[in-house]
Amino acid sequence: MSQKPYKTTCKGKEYLGKTTEVMTQTFLGDPLYMWLLQSHAADKQEPVLFRLLTAFLTACALNHGLFLEADGFGCCAVLMPPGRKANNPWTMIPAGVVQGLFTIGWGAVKRAIFDYSAAQDMYAKALNKEEQKKHWYVFIMGTLEGRRRRGLAGALLGEMKERARGDGRPLWLEATTPLSRDLYKKHGFTTVGEVVLGKGTTGVGGLREKGGPGVTVWSMVWRPT
Repeated sequence: MSQKPYKTTCKGKEYLGKTTEVMTQTFLGDPLYMWLLQSHAADKQEPVLFRLLTAFLTACALNHGLFLEADGFGCCAVLMPPGRKANNPWTMIPAGVVQGLFTIGWGAVKRAIFDYSAAQDMYAKALNKEEQKKHWYVFIMGTLEGRRRRGLAGALLGEMKERARGDGRPLWLEATTPLSRDLYKKHGFTTVGEVVLGKGTTGVGGLREKGGPGVTVWSMVWRPT
């Protein structure tokens, strides 16, 4: 059976609000964000996550990030073009990133800035120096729970791969669950390595757990052929 041809669209800051809403719903309970926000009770995390994602995605918009959606925002992604970074220091304050981080507490700030930065060290394992400077980066991607397993993510991944194929540069992302890792693998991504966050203090779901195995993030890359 052929895959349904879902309509996809791509814009900039015009999609910021809706994308933030979808991503908040999608990543509420995600192990990475549970770990990041573990200073807050699970039932109090939604508004905090919304504020944090608003700041992060505003930074993406200010740095020319591409906001993609499939089938009426059933699935969304934010794609950073080569040479563009959301952590550009000139836009972090206007975007509210600094303020957003400090509203979630110092523990979360430390985890976001220092601990999670280890995932970025994976670049050197798979990308040459030029590619490390200029590659396509999927900053975030998610599908609403009721819209999964219908090909929406595949439709957006296909569009992002076409952009990468157009200039011959690699496409990089991080998977935060085994399910998303396997999805990306199905669409041609290769696992470069994995980073374990909160080992010894956090369980696999992101909650505090003494002696826990931590939360795993998989760095993955796709290369145009």
